[in-house]
Amino acid sequence: MFSKTRKRLTVYFTVLIMLFLITFNGIGYLLLSSYVYSTQEKTLRGQAEKYAEEQEHLLEKGKPKEKSKNKKEGHEKDGKNDLSAGALRTFFVVLDKGGRVVSGAIPEIEHPESFIQELTAWNPRQGDIRYFTVDNPKDERVDLIVTGRPLSEKGDYIGMLYTGADVSPQKAVLRQLMSILAGLSALFVVLSALLGYLMSGRAMKPIVEAFDRQRRFVSNASHELRTPLAIMHASLEVLESEEKSTMQPFSQQVLDDLKDETRRMSSLVSFLLTLAQGDSPANQLAMETFSLGDELTKLLRKIKPLAEEKELSLDLDISSDLPVLADKERLLQLTLILLDNAILYTPKNGSVTLTAASEERTLTLAVADTGIGIAPELQEEIFERFYRVDSARGRGKGQLGLGLSIAKWIAEAHGGSIRVKSVPGQGSTFTVRLPVARPERG
Repeated sequence: MFSKTRKRLTVYFTVLIMLFLITFNGIGYLLLSSYVYSTQEKTLRGQAEKYAEEQEHLLEKGKPKEKSKNKKEGHEKDGKNDLSAGALRTFFVVLDKGGRVVSGAIPEIEHPESFIQELTAWNPRQGDIRYFTVDNPKDERVDLIVTGRPLSEKGDYIGMLYTGADVSPQKAVLRQLMSILAGLSALFVVLSALLGYLMSGRAMKPIVEAFDRQRRFVSNASHELRTPLAIMHASLEVLESEEKSTMQPFSQQVLDDLKDETRRMSSLVSFLLTLAQGDSPANQLAMETFSLGDELTKLLRKIKPLAEEKELSLDLDISSDLPVLADKERLLQLTLILLDNAILYTPKNGSVTLTAASEERTLTLAVADTGIGIAPELQEEIFERFYRVDSARGRGKGQLGLGLSIAKWIAEAHGGSIRVKSVPGQGSTFTVRLPVARPERG
């Protein structure tokens, strides 16, 4: 039980750390990339204004001025230098009204004509930014950031300036940074899982010790109480047999009440001892091979008078004798608990049906009744210790709120499960599924 809780706490802690790291890395990447991109865009817009002022005089009626030839060559040289210098490698292209390249230089890429056509098809407003992904001669992907600015002379449109930059190195750095962060995060998650497992063990140590002390106390107290309760019950039986004829009605009623409470206390002690044994890590099931069908038939024969007393029909539906390998006493105890509850909470003229079947390696036991049912919000809580749907009614009928918790322990001790499906006013069906191996017949 505590091992599962420790593992669950470790998983919760690890998932929490993982979510924190994912959130931290995601926000950090968004902030860093936003800063890098905004800086690139700001730098590119400033470079575009610089180029625009220098290039507007090159265009006049679609032809460059003769005297500007040397300046044009100088600008091209500057652009080429920018491609290999500085934190942002920039370039520019000047197109006239007809879409012809007038000046500028672009990075070495595959199919530059197609890239120029893409630029021509884009009519940006001043300050617009667009990202392009192209291939270079080495078949590598190149990321370009481009802005555009119309060029005019005396208010007339004379061409378009496109200024761009190769931002592949910056994007590569961001990707490498994220890869490093992802690797470190994975390592940190593994270390966090180990640390969480150790911390949960330390945190649960006082709880485990307190639980063990409580379990030992319950077990010892149950053992110590069984003998005096048995003596009290036997003494009351002797007193009743010898003095019944001389007792007053009030004294007889007091004696009957004492016998009922003694039986109830004996039942409570027996249940507590069973739960204490179930909580012990040293508890082992007494596995044996037996015919479950025969045992269920005997069990129904024993409790049939209880059903007849309430005028209930008690039916058994089994497909065969069902040879199984399990703890016979515990399995029959589980079945008896479910049948006893079904009989107790089913009104007169109702019905209780026990079904048993085996498919492959799974044994299915189901107890269905036409009783009062259980509200949906209570169907998980009824398996808790000392929980009763109707405390007043349950106590009046000798119920302790421990039966279903014992049934759950027996099912889980066999590696199985117990579930309830109920509709208030229509009845309940308790289904137990156990991975019980069927022995081979000789």
